[in-house]
Amino acid sequence: MRVYNPRSYRNDSLPDLHAFMARYNFAVLFTHSAGRSFATHLPFMVDAERGSNGTLIAHMARANPHWRAFAGAAPSLVVFMGPHAYISPAWYRDQVTVPTWNYTVVHAEGTPRLVEERDALRAMVMRLVAQHESPLGNPWEVAQAEAVMESELGGIVGFEIPIDRIEGKFKLNQNRSEDDRRGVVRALEGSNHPDEREIARLMRDQLERS
Repeated sequence: MRVYNPRSYRNDSLPDLHAFMARYNFAVLFTHSAGRSFATHLPFMVDAERGSNGTLIAHMARANPHWRAFAGAAPSLVVFMGPHAYISPAWYRDQVTVPTWNYTVVHAEGTPRLVEERDALRAMVMRLVAQHESPLGNPWEVAQAEAVMESELGGIVGFEIPIDRIEGKFKLNQNRSEDDRRGVVRALEGSNHPDEREIARLMRDQLERS
């Protein structure tokens, strides 16, 4: 599955793409098998050291029929969506044009393989918990829910996706003049919406590198 991605919007830096997936790790897994399409929203982890493009790690409910479609399916696609923002021509120096939308996205493709060994599944879940609990000021202690954790493990299915193909699209007004892009940055920096301010930050970083 290919995404329309003009050269000026492409980001081919693997460290950049891994960092993006780790930051915006709640993604959508798409699988097509036997004439049916499945989509599941999941938190993913990225192991950048395994495989030429890294490996994605996740789990889903055992009751979800999606995982049963892995067998014999075409490679699955995982879509990581980052910040996005409406762009008004009012922010350009040259306003004889139309509005657009700036956005950031990474597509990762590969064939899922199930993780069925109980200890490996537990370690996978604990790594995800630690990743999200560690930044909290008063993190939850898993020891207090040990029995519940063991019971819940029976209700999930773990899987890994070695990434065969990865593509980043960061559409940030690269087709506009520097003056126009700086006008967009100024406008979005004053927004109350965190996505819009993040787009402004990404655009400013890109301008400073160019």
